Amino acid sequence: MPNLSHNYNCSNSTEPAAVQTVARAAGQRGELRLGFSRRGERTVLGERRWTAPFGSVRTHYPDGTGTAEVQITNPSGGILGGDRLETHVSLEPGASATLLTQGAGKAYRGPAARQTAAFDLAEGAFLEYLPHHLIPFRGSSLQAETTFSLAAGATLVAWEAYAAGRVARGERFLFDRLSTRTRASREGVPQALDGFDLAGSASSGYEPFGGSSYFGTLLVLASGELTPLAEGLHNALSEIPRTLASASSPAPGVCGVRVLARDAPALYRTLNAARRSVREALDLPAPPREVS
Repeated sequence: MPNLSHNYNCSNSTEPAAVQTVARAAGQRGELRLGFSRRGERTVLGERRWTAPFGSVRTHYPDGTGTAEVQITNPSGGILGGDRLETHVSLEPGASATLLTQGAGKAYRGPAARQTAAFDLAEGAFLEYLPHHLIPFRGSSLQAETTFSLAAGATLVAWEAYAAGRVARGERFLFDRLSTRTRASREGVPQALDGFDLAGSASSGYEPFGGSSYFGTLLVLASGELTPLAEGLHNALSEIPRTLASASSPAPGVCGVRVLARDAPALYRTLNAARRSVREALDLPAPPREVS
């Protein structure tokens, strides 16, 4: 629904004040910029700028590694129809950061919204990007694009996940459109391209998630051979109840995980288990806490 502003004529005329309604373009134009740099034994947030609907950003250090943990907030509660949201994150050489979100994202009914995120990782940088899953509401339309650009010695662990809709209310695939595209490159050379483009349907037989309610992907880009990691993940994740998960290493330095889950707890059990295994394989300490 378009945002409306009202201008009232406050003259001394005895005639009723005229009400002028001016239609504005639907949605908000929000931008978030974060820049991380290494300072001594810690990574600090040297640049932080945001405009609504993004909220304030603070840095936490939940363990002794000096890795900065930041939670991205959106006080409006989700992505409104017509929103245009941009996120830019850069990590300077040697910086390490974990980016989380405040909770499950929501895409609300309305005109098509667009969300883009670009991450630049310099030499020796380490990034975990672990947003909560997104819930597309009935009548919503969202196009999401994420780009990761890595230097030769940078490391990335990132996941994304989506619900079939407000499944607790019986809504499944009733959105108008849900499109997502993720690109990752190292030194300008493409390493991974992933995504889907779904049109919703009121048909009871429409089940692009194969009867599951949640779909997730985890991507790892790191130096070295990741086939042993992929094989270990494939075996371990296949044992988690209420999920169907697999892992593979399609190219040196690349590992991907797919998850179909019956419910949100099963989804996060799988993603958190994968994260623990990845950190162990990369000789990193266990996560200070799980995402749920």
